[in-house]
Amino acid sequence: MNKKFKWKLISLLLLIFLVFSFKQISAADSFDSPVGFGEYIYENYAQENFAEVYDNFAAELKSVLSSEEYIKFQQDNFEKYELEYRNIEVTNPEEISYQEFKSEFPFLEEEGTFYTVEVSYLIKFRRLGSRERESDKLVYLRKKDNHFELFWDPEPILDELSPESVAEAND
Repeated sequence: MNKKFKWKLISLLLLIFLVFSFKQISAADSFDSPVGFGEYIYENYAQENFAEVYDNFAAELKSVLSSEEYIKFQQDNFEKYELEYRNIEVTNPEEISYQEFKSEFPFLEEEGTFYTVEVSYLIKFRRLGSRERESDKLVYLRKKDNHFELFWDPEPILDELSPESVAEAND
C-alpha cells in the first residue's frame, strides 16, 4: 500500500467514526425542546425501531419493563395488526409539576422538569379489514441531566405477561 492510499483510508475511517459518534451523541442529548424529542421518538416508533425508543425510556420505566419485553410486545402488535403510522405531529408542550407527573406514574422516583406533549397521527391497521383513523394522545417526558426521557404506561405489556393472562391464553 502506498502512503497516499493509507492516509485516504485512515481519513475515511476517521470520518465514518466521527459521523457515527455524532449520531449517537445527538440522539441522546441534542434536543432542546420536548417537541423535538417527541418527534424523534415517534419517528423511530413508526419505523419500528423499538430498541431506540426503549433506549430513551426513563430509568424507572426500564426497571419495571425489560427491553426484550417491550420490543417483543411492539413487534407482535405491529405484525398482528399490520400497523402503520403516518402524519405524525407533536405539539403543545406543557410543563407540569412533579405531583401531577407522579399521579400518572406512581413508580416515578427521580426529579427533573416534566412535560406533556400532544401527539397526533394517522394510524392504518388491519382488523376485520383494512382501516384508517386519526388518533391523538398525551405523551409524558422528563428532562433530567440536560436530556429528555420518555415515560409510558407499561400496564398493557405487564398485564399480558402476568401469570393470570398467560394461564388464560393457554386455556
